[in-house]
Parts: sequence; structure tokens; C-alpha cells
Amino acid sequence: MHKYLYRFHDKFAYFVCQLSGWLTLYTIIMVSIFNKHYFSAIELLFGAVLIGSSAVGSHLMRRTYKAIIFKKSTIRQFLFFGFASIFVAALATLLLISTVFGLAHLGITDPIPASQSTFMIKTIAIGNFFNMLLALLFWSALYFSISKVRQLRQTSELLKSSKLDALIHQLNPHFLFNAINNIRALILEDPARAREMLARLADMLRYSLSKDDTSKVTLNSELAIVDEYIALCSIQFEDRLRFSVSAPVSVQQALVPKLLLQLCVENAIKHGISTEINGGGIDVTVYQTDQMLDVIIRNDVTLHNDAKHHGVGLRNIRQRLALLYPECSATGLRLYHQNSKVITHVRLPLEF
Repeated sequence: MHKYLYRFHDKFAYFVCQLSGWLTLYTIIMVSIFNKHYFSAIELLFGAVLIGSSAVGSHLMRRTYKAIIFKKSTIRQFLFFGFASIFVAALATLLLISTVFGLAHLGITDPIPASQSTFMIKTIAIGNFFNMLLALLFWSALYFSISKVRQLRQTSELLKSSKLDALIHQLNPHFLFNAINNIRALILEDPARAREMLARLADMLRYSLSKDDTSKVTLNSELAIVDEYIALCSIQFEDRLRFSVSAPVSVQQALVPKLLLQLCVENAIKHGISTEINGGGIDVTVYQTDQMLDVIIRNDVTLHNDAKHHGVGLRNIRQRLALLYPECSATGLRLYHQNSKVITHVRLPLEF
């Protein structure tokens, strides 16, 4: 639905710009003619024929460019706009000449003597052809520039989306094999629980692999998938893993990067709980500070010096934050030691 709305907005903006641009040129030409002694009402029609045919020609140039020339080399694109501008300007001028002589032949305007025909054609053709050629070349340069800027922006957005997809998909193998092995071991011990865990694993995979064209989800959805992840980890750690969440209702619908919380919790388990004989607790706290969303993950472990800046998990988080919030200097991830706990602090712009 969003894609169709974007296309409608794009087409609407194009037609508004197209109409307003050529109407402005028509107005300028008519005002310049009005200030000269030979102005008559029929000049309004002649101007409409010239400008209208040029406007239609520019629209056909755009359609041809998008349908055929868009994927050609830049040189061919330049040549296309140059020759197309000459052709449309010549065609518009020819249509104006035909209109002038046609109205004269029908008696609507003053008749044109045969001896003056060549002079009239030259007079009409030279000035109007070059005026329309300049207008069409300016239109071509403007449209070509806008097209290239949009193409670069779309390429940049596609590249960013591809990077985000790659970063998200790094999360899947990290726990998948352990979860499958743990469920396999659980099948003989507790078949009912094994089926439940298998369903949770399926939910996680469906969530992480879904192609919903969005890199952000609601906090409520993210907390739900973290709960699934903790349930899977509890097969292995059992009572050694304690987990709690504190998030007010007011921020439950806030948008957060997809699988960001799951990766933070996974990192806390991998580098924290799993290294402790007695396990430990992981506490997730989410709160709002002005227009920022603060996510705090606390886990019981001593912070190792090499865990602060290394590891795929933390690099993944930092890269995704940089891609999703490039203009927000306050956004980021901090990892530090406080009161015998490791604190992972993520700050995000508050979005709904």
C-alpha cells in the first residue's frame, strides 16, 4: 500500500511541476508580447499552441526516457535529450506555422499574401524554434538532474537496506544449532515441552526471516520475541538463567530496530551467563527520556576487557544503529561495568 501511495505522490508532484512550469513560461511570453504594439487576442491562441505542444512533447520525452533510454549509457541519455529537444521544438514550431496559415486560410485572421509566405514562415520559425529549444533543453537538464539524484538516493537506500538485511541475517545461525540440539535432547525427556520449544523456535525464525520491508518493529513485538528466545535458552541453562523486563505501557508501541533487543540479550548470555557456573540474571529496562528511548540490559558477570569492543554481536548493533540513525549523534551503544553488573545501554530516537 505504501508503495502505491508513493507512486501516486510521485506522479502528482510531476504533473504539478510540469503544469506550473509550462504555464509560467506561457505567461512570461504573453506578457512580453502584450507590451509590444502588435499584440492581439489571437496571440493567446498562438502561444497556447506553441507552449502546449512543447509541454506535450516534453511529457512524451519523459515517457520515452523511462521506457527505453533510462538504462542506457549517460552519453546516450545526453544525446537523447539533445536530439529530442530539437525534434520537439521543430514540431511545435511547425504546428504553430500550420495554425497561423490555417486560420488565415479560413478567414479567421488576416489573409497572408503568397509573396509574403516565405517571409512569414521565417519570421515565425526562427524566433519560436530557438525559444522552445532553449526551454526544452532547460527542461531536459532539470529533469535529467532530478532523475539522477533520485537514482542515487534509491541506490543508497537499496544499499542500506541490503546491509541491514545482511546484519539481521547474521543473527540466525548464532543460536539455531544449539537450540535444535537442545530440543532434540528434550524430545525423549519431555516430548510436550520439546513440541512447545519447537513451536517457539519456528516463531523466532519466522519473525527474523520475514520479508516485511521494515527494519523497525514495535517494542512490544521485540519483547515478545525476546521472551521466545529466553524460553529456548532455558532448555540449556534451566534455573541458571533468570530474566525480567520492565517497560511502561507508554513506550510499548515505540519503534526499535528489528531483533536489536534479542541480540543484546543473546550477547549478555553468550559472554556473561554462559561463562558463570551459577549462571545469573538478565534485567531489561526500557524508559523514555525526553524524545529518546533508553534500553538498559543488566547481566551478572564481570566485564572482560576484550568483550568491550570485540565480537560480532556488538559490531552488528553498532553498524545497524549507524545505518538506521545516521543523523542522530545521541544514538548509540555503551557497554560498561557498574555494581558487579555489565550494563548495555542503547539510546534511540523515540518514534511511533
